[in-house]
Amino acid sequence: MKTIPTPPKPWIVPNPKAFVLGCDPTAFYTNSKGERCPILFNTVFNLGGSDLRYFASIQKNLGKLGFESTTHLYVQNLVTDYQTEETSKNKQWNKLAISSIPDRRVEFDKVESNRELPVFLTSERLYKVLMNPGEKLLSASELYQSEDVVIPPEKNLLGRPLIALYRHPRYNCNNQCMYFIRVKGFLNTI
Repeated sequence: MKTIPTPPKPWIVPNPKAFVLGCDPTAFYTNSKGERCPILFNTVFNLGGSDLRYFASIQKNLGKLGFESTTHLYVQNLVTDYQTEETSKNKQWNKLAISSIPDRRVEFDKVESNRELPVFLTSERLYKVLMNPGEKLLSASELYQSEDVVIPPEKNLLGRPLIALYRHPRYNCNNQCMYFIRVKGFLNTI
């Protein structure tokens, strides 16, 4: 019987200024025998560890917005358990993600009950599962071009302001200067 690895812990800071939400902790490497092996983390995105490759692009974008991940942000995955496939290949991911939303909502509410702190979404997959049924879904490029950078709480299942901050290089702060100016403008109002 195969043992299921313990999920990584969220990155918790006192008095966070925002939340960062990843998809799930699943990642793999190929060992010297050619076998596919899971990469295990102590904390989400291996924050506090030596290998930050999964958080590097997110950290750069957050830095552009004035956030320091180690002191300003509460970081968690929507699906906290390791999966048999990475998010993009996992056919069950949407179902798992939807069933995880109530747990993240409760978890985030314990950290900040007013639901005013924004949640930065690191993937378009998150955006698609978090929107209320019937809400119009925008493509990633439409979201990044929109004058309204915040998805209001009443339009999503977390009931918090959501802001796209995707890991994909196309949405890096150097490639989306105007978007980051608009997000910074919003953050200055809260």
